[in-house]
Amino acid sequence: MNETQASNSSHEVTTDHRKVSLIVANVFLVIIIIFAVFGNILVCLACILSKRLQSFTSAFIISLAVTDILVGAISMPVWLSVNLTGKPDAVKFPTFYTVWLCFDIICGTASIMNLVFISIDRFLAVNHPLRYPTIVTRLRITIGITFIWIYSVTIAAIQPIKWPSYPLFVSLASFFVPLLGMVLAYSRIFQVALIHIRSIRRVHPNQSILRRPTAETFHRDIKAARTLSIVIGVFIVCWCPFFVANLISRYCKLCEVPNEVYSMIKWLHYGNSALNPLIYSCLNANFRAAFKDVLRRISLNRRMMQTDSFTKRNVTTTTNSGQDMHYRLSLPSEQLHGVN
Repeated sequence: MNETQASNSSHEVTTDHRKVSLIVANVFLVIIIIFAVFGNILVCLACILSKRLQSFTSAFIISLAVTDILVGAISMPVWLSVNLTGKPDAVKFPTFYTVWLCFDIICGTASIMNLVFISIDRFLAVNHPLRYPTIVTRLRITIGITFIWIYSVTIAAIQPIKWPSYPLFVSLASFFVPLLGMVLAYSRIFQVALIHIRSIRRVHPNQSILRRPTAETFHRDIKAARTLSIVIGVFIVCWCPFFVANLISRYCKLCEVPNEVYSMIKWLHYGNSALNPLIYSCLNANFRAAFKDVLRRISLNRRMMQTDSFTKRNVTTTTNSGQDMHYRLSLPSEQLHGVN
């Protein structure tokens, strides 16, 4: 009898613990959704409105931010619904569930491909600074962004075919191969940076590197590369467990990823969509200034709208009072006494 009561008590504690964990996880997911959507909208506005950030690299940053906005506005709410209600599921809502999976693949692939093109852009800026303006043109940037989204949609479109090797294919095409390209590009960038700094110190040993006009552009490019390399590092930490877990669950028959672990991994890779704006604001002074400028403009516009609304209300009130007074003055004295 006592053993039965102890077992029931233990089961209730476990159930309560799971409920609390589920509530906490979903609250964090809601916070991530808010940060992902509004933070990346802020990134887009900053890149568009700030002259400091208007460059070809910003086009890829905007494309990456748009991807994160789509994740926060569409993918995460569906995942939140799955956590809370168990719907949509693959059995009762097969079409919707497949569309959601494909959309997830599109966004994940587009994110890493945007980072690949950003790394290529920084590689060209640091390794070929004189030829960079002729190599990177508006037309080539447009072609690059178009390619990113066509490539992502193509990778996702194969998923409904139920190809047995698809998990391995999507892991290679959407993560591991692009990741290798990014690592090689940034390794070369920092290798060139070290060579450049040593050569400058050798020629001008007594002068600060940052004060040399020839080094200012190079130093700016290196700072941008450092910020973006941290973005890539965070992306790897957030997404690598997801792809590894998918490969393990698909190809290792003896291995099983617990639901709680998979939920944490899913939460982690969705969380990446909310982190990039924080990284930009913490590590890049130009982004910090641009964010402050955008928020200042939004605040100013709100005040102006409130002032205009208040002024219009006053004008309407004054006009109505004037019309009433004119009406009263135009009445004969007998009717005027009746109105009063």
